[in-house]
Amino acid sequence: MILKCKKEFYVRILLVLAIALTGCSGSGDTQPDEDPEAVTKRFYELISAAKMEGGTTTASEAYKMVDTKVSNLNVNQFLEIIKRYPEKFAVDVGKAEIKGTQALVQISYKMPSSFGGEYTVQEVIPLNVDPATNTWKIDFTGDSYGMQKDEAIAASKSEAPPPVKSEVPLQEGK
Repeated sequence: MILKCKKEFYVRILLVLAIALTGCSGSGDTQPDEDPEAVTKRFYELISAAKMEGGTTTASEAYKMVDTKVSNLNVNQFLEIIKRYPEKFAVDVGKAEIKGTQALVQISYKMPSSFGGEYTVQEVIPLNVDPATNTWKIDFTGDSYGMQKDEAIAASKSEAPPPVKSEVPLQEGK
């Protein structure tokens, strides 16, 4: 009788622990449902549509996809930047490299050349997971990729210019 009670007690404890562990492992560790390539493609499709249609509605929708915590832009600044994009601006989205809560997506696009024709630009666009919505957000200014702005300023301040030596020897008395 005592063995049976102990066995039931341990089974219940194990069951509670299993439920608790299942609930804990499901939160915070999951990637967003939409992959970073799809988010990047939709972002640039909205910008292209805004360029073709000339309105701000689709551009404002694109702005909602920007990680405003790291890209220090308001909507008007964003609109001013994309206003300078070529009229038929289109982006080819490549493969993403996901590292935890950040993804780096390869993109390429064509730009008109001042010598005639066009040339291809290849870039990496960083995306960050927004923990509040569990969605990928575009780091439009690239502030979360590579050296941070504060780090760059500190590095530039720590680099003192080398001392300048005069090539002409100083003559005494003149």
